[in-house]
Parts: sequence; C-alpha cells; structure tokens
Amino acid sequence: MGGWIQMGKIGIVERLPLKKQFILTFVWIMLLSVICSVITIGIGLFWLSRSTWIQPANTYENQLPEIAEYVRSQHSTIMNPESRADLEKRIPAEGIRYQVVDMDGKPIYGTLPGQQIQGREVLIDKLNKTVSADASLGFGGRFLKIVPVTTEEGDWEGAILFQYKLEVSGKSGSGFNWVNLACILIFVVSPFLYIAIFTYLFAAKFGRRMAKPVHELIEASQRIRDQDLDFTVSYKADNELGLLTESFENMRSALKSSLLREWKLEQERRDMMDAIAHDFRTPMTIIQGNVELLADVPDMKRDKAEAHLKVIEDNIQRVNRLIQDVQVASEKDMEYFPLRGVKVSLTDFLEDKEREIGYICGSHGAEYSFHFEDLSPSVGQTVFMDVQRVSQVLDNLFSNSFRYMPSPGGWLGVRVQRQDTTLQFEICDNGSGFRDEDIPHLFGKFYRGEKGQSGLGLYTAKILAEKHGGSIHANNRREGGACMVFTIRTDGPAPNHVDI
Repeated sequence: MGGWIQMGKIGIVERLPLKKQFILTFVWIMLLSVICSVITIGIGLFWLSRSTWIQPANTYENQLPEIAEYVRSQHSTIMNPESRADLEKRIPAEGIRYQVVDMDGKPIYGTLPGQQIQGREVLIDKLNKTVSADASLGFGGRFLKIVPVTTEEGDWEGAILFQYKLEVSGKSGSGFNWVNLACILIFVVSPFLYIAIFTYLFAAKFGRRMAKPVHELIEASQRIRDQDLDFTVSYKADNELGLLTESFENMRSALKSSLLREWKLEQERRDMMDAIAHDFRTPMTIIQGNVELLADVPDMKRDKAEAHLKVIEDNIQRVNRLIQDVQVASEKDMEYFPLRGVKVSLTDFLEDKEREIGYICGSHGAEYSFHFEDLSPSVGQTVFMDVQRVSQVLDNLFSNSFRYMPSPGGWLGVRVQRQDTTLQFEICDNGSGFRDEDIPHLFGKFYRGEKGQSGLGLYTAKILAEKHGGSIHANNRREGGACMVFTIRTDGPAPNHVDI
C-alpha cells in the first residue's frame, strides 16, 4: 500500500491561523446580516406603503374637510340631537370620535366622552384650529379639530369637536395592532434571524474546513495502526492544523525510518543466525565423525587417537567461539568491549605474536613472513595498549585469512610499522580476496558475504581498533588475495578507552 492522502485544493482563508479564521467568519456573519436586514426592512416598508389594505397615518385627517363642509351646510340643525344619525353616517366611527358642544363648551351629544373644552373663552380661542389632545400616544398622538356651528344668518351657535389619530392602521379600523406587530417583527426580528442563518451557514463551512485535515489525520492514524506507513500527508497551511499535520508527517516519516531499520535489523539477525547455524553444523559434524570413529575402533593406536582428539578439541573451541560471538551480538552492544590498557614492551609483544603466527601457519600447512619497521626508534620500546584486545583483532584477521587461503600452499604476510605514537599492522594472504561489492560492508555487524560467513569477527576488529584511537580497512592485493590494515595509538588512553 502507498500513496498520498489528498486533502484537495486549500483556499486562502483555510491557510490562515485559526484565530484569524474565527474573526473573519464573525465579520462576514455580521456584515451579511446587516446588509440583508437593511434590504429586508426596506422591502418591507416599500411593500407596506404600497399595500391596498393599509391606511396612511393622515387618512382620517384628510376626511375632515368634507365632514366640516357638511356641518357648515346643516347650520344650527346639527345642534339638534335628532341630527345625530345623519351626522354619524358621514363620520368613520373606527377612526374619528366627535362631540357637539354649545357656546360654553358643554357637550350636547356625540361619541367623545367628557367635557373637552372648559369655558367659552377657551372654545372661542380654539375655533377652526387643530390642537393636540394627547401627543404621548401612538406614533403621532391624538388631535382635536374644532369646527364652529352657525345659523343661516351667520350667528354662532356652538361647535363640533373631531378627535382623530395620526397613525398607520388597517382599513378595517381594528387592524392596527397586528400591522404594528408585523412592522416590529420586520424591524427587530430580521437581524437576529439573519445572524442565526449566517452563523449556521458559516459554522457549517468552517466545520467542513476543520474536518478535512482532522479526517485525514484519523485515516492516517488508522493506516499506521494497520502497520501501513507508505503514505504522505499533503496538507500544508500556515496555521495550527498545518503545524499539526506537519508534525504528524514528521512523526510518520521518523517512525517509518525507525521501523524500516528495525525490520532490516531483524532480517539481518535472522540471516546472521542462519549463517552461524551453518557454521555450527560444520564443526559439529566433524566432532560427531571423529567420536564415531573412536567408538568404532577401540584399539586405535595412541598417536592416531590423539590426532582425532586434537581435531575434536579444535572444533569444540570453534563452537565455543561461535557461541561467544552469538552472545556478544545478541545480549550486548558490541561497542561495549572495555579496554585494559597497560604499558608493555613492543619488542616482547611482537616476538610473542611472531611465534604464534608460526605455530598457526604450521598447523595450516602455510608459509608466513613477519616484518617490523620502526620509523621512530627514538620514542622507545614501551607502548600503551590492551594486549588481549589487540591480540583479539589479530586473531580475527588471521582466522579470516586462513578461511580463504589455499591449503596447502597458503601464505600469510604480517608487516608491522611504528611511526611516532602510531602502530600499524598489515596482514595479507594469497587467498581468494574480497569481491569489490563486499569491501564497503565487510565490517558491518551482521553483514554476510556471498559464501554465507558472518561478519562478527571483522566488526569486532573494527570496534577494538577504534577504541584504541585507530581505524581498519581492507583491500585486495594485485598478486591475488586480500590485505587488512589496522592502526592503533600507543601514547596513552584512547578517546573511547574504558579502564575497569
């Protein structure tokens, strides 16, 4: 499995920090709510003004001139209560109330209760005028228009008071309340309604923007849970979610690299164990064959029996060495190897190693050469090193050479050179040499070459050389065979020296 976890095209707003996205969303909600509220109120007012069932505020005021003309045409007969029926036919009862009064302002009849004018002088002062009766009510309040009543000769007999309101109302006369309520709903409720609508719409869109990376992260975590790390999270944004996805991607990449290393190491361990298992079979087969031979020939001559026992002993040592290699590789970090550096005589050490090389080559039917070159004789013959660890390096290199040199006809060359505080060992043989593609990996911990051998011995040699402040490398001889060269420092504890 593999691929990209795509999140689609990322817009400009989506790249902004979450705080800015919240602020921008709020601004858009309020701005659109205000614009839509203004448009709604304007349309509502326009519709109300054009409506046929809505009466303007001055509807009843405009009817008063016609009613006043009728009053004047009736002269003093209008003062008679018997004229009430004819008068009320011309006065809209739902919008205008009236009262017929004498010259002292005392009511004679009408729909307006109580005495409205207190005295003749007040009445005379307000004749033919429109005065405010109560400006605190409604939009325009109540108004009082006073029309004088005269005889046919023109003598003043009294007056008629007309009370009306300046406000919008329904034609039925009783529709003012619900019309007023409708206007209030339009003016007051619509802004909140638009805020609620746009909040829902923008919140849903904001939620979808947030949901995309969150869902992708959930999908990515599920794929990791299923041990699938071969994907890439592609969401990129300069905000908190972008940082979260970037951190998640970095974690996925690091986890993938770590698991790949772990899987590779596990595979290398299995391959190494397969190789060592093969190495185990060879000495165990030899041991078993010699034991069976000794058992089958109980009267074998002593010298032959001792030869067989020597073969068994050598192979038991090989098995023990393989066991030690496995223990070191599996139970401890191979970089552990502590050093016990001491001052030793370089001459004595090299004489001992030359004797050992002669014995080993003799047992393998191989020839050898040993040369020492001192380029700094004034330094003295005392050096500082861990004799056992340096011998362990040499033993690993010797073993590697003997494994691939011909027998008989093998040859091992050892050349030691000292310069100042550096000691260099060069071990060459006339074996099959190394394949070019194997040379860079020879000193790997679990490297296995074409012939199946484990690389633990050479890896151990590399670690010990480095702990002595030196290095090791390998190459092939022009004449055929291989060469191993390693150097150590002999002037005191190396940087990685551990004295225990």
